[in-house]
Amino acid sequence: MSLFRLSLVRLPAAPSRCLRTFATSSRLANEAPQGTVLPRLQADLKTALRSKDKLRLTVLRSLLAEITNASKTPKPIANDTHLLALLQKTIASSNKAIDEFEAAKRQDLVDKEKAQVDVLEGYVDEIPKLGADEVDSIIKDVVEGFAEGERKFGRVMKEVARKIAGRPADMQEVTRRIKEMVPEK
Repeated sequence: MSLFRLSLVRLPAAPSRCLRTFATSSRLANEAPQGTVLPRLQADLKTALRSKDKLRLTVLRSLLAEITNASKTPKPIANDTHLLALLQKTIASSNKAIDEFEAAKRQDLVDKEKAQVDVLEGYVDEIPKLGADEVDSIIKDVVEGFAEGERKFGRVMKEVARKIAGRPADMQEVTRRIKEMVPEK
């Protein structure tokens, strides 16, 4: 067996190109900028660890876990716009939990959830959102683009959502303003 191995002629390995640089470059080129809050979450986690702030530490760990889980889905959280949606969803679920805890007369859990909501709302406030004037001008442009008979809430909402896609905006406020400008028939 060993004599057979010695008789084999070894050919030099063909040079291969590294494909790693090509695998990620197109995806990263199309991504929106991260923003200011998302990259800072990890540093805030370290600060909470050092200061032994258990509440903030728990909230940040759960938030970073949700971001990590979302990164394994087709729609990862890549910028502050996506983070804003996640924060609003988390706050809504916490508010629902607060209502349930109040119904069960568990004041200790109510206080804990309210404190967590305060931490999350601190991050929501730091994310720059579209101003009310900017939202109003977008809605006004869209409404004027439709004929009088075609101004329906669903069509206007779809067009407004398309125009503000990728920019952080409070969609509940946008919906309320559209309802004010487009009377339902």
